[in-house]
Amino acid sequence: MNLLDILANLPTIETERLLLRKISLNDASDMFEYASSPEVSEYTMWSTHTSIEDTKYFLKSLTKMYKRRELVDWGLVSKADNKFIGTCGFVEWSMTHNRAEMGYAISSKYWNQGYMSEAVNAMMEFGFREMLLNRIEAKCKVSNIGSARVMEKVGMQLEGILRQKIFVKGEYWDLKIYSILKDDFFADRPD
Repeated sequence: MNLLDILANLPTIETERLLLRKISLNDASDMFEYASSPEVSEYTMWSTHTSIEDTKYFLKSLTKMYKRRELVDWGLVSKADNKFIGTCGFVEWSMTHNRAEMGYAISSKYWNQGYMSEAVNAMMEFGFREMLLNRIEAKCKVSNIGSARVMEKVGMQLEGILRQKIFVKGEYWDLKIYSILKDDFFADRPD
């Protein structure tokens, strides 16, 4: 399994309500719409976008990451309205240990409707089937109830609290760490 092979050909994944696809500069307006919201960026490691130029700069860096075959997010597109509504992807991948960590963000207009759980399930299936992962993990700030709920809804288990794990936006954050194993993920699913 070659990391570059998978990242060079990041596939489009279709779920019931979403398309997970490569992100492009054409997504700037939709991304700025949610990335400029302090409510959305409150629990992210990135700062609220203050101008469309912030968003375009970020998108250009993603485009370069695709070209360099680095880990990068999928864009989430709502099939109902063909709107770019968020991102999800693997932020770390240890091929030696068959483990990866994922992260995600979504427009607040699409919160509490199951969109992120749908995207995360698709991403986990890709990770276990195509990347041959054995373990997928994710972390969130202890106070981020919405993100914790997504992880629990997709079958991840809380493993504990990582005290003052990261320094973000001028303070140390305690993080919840969740994980799911390949055997757990496929236990109730057909192969």
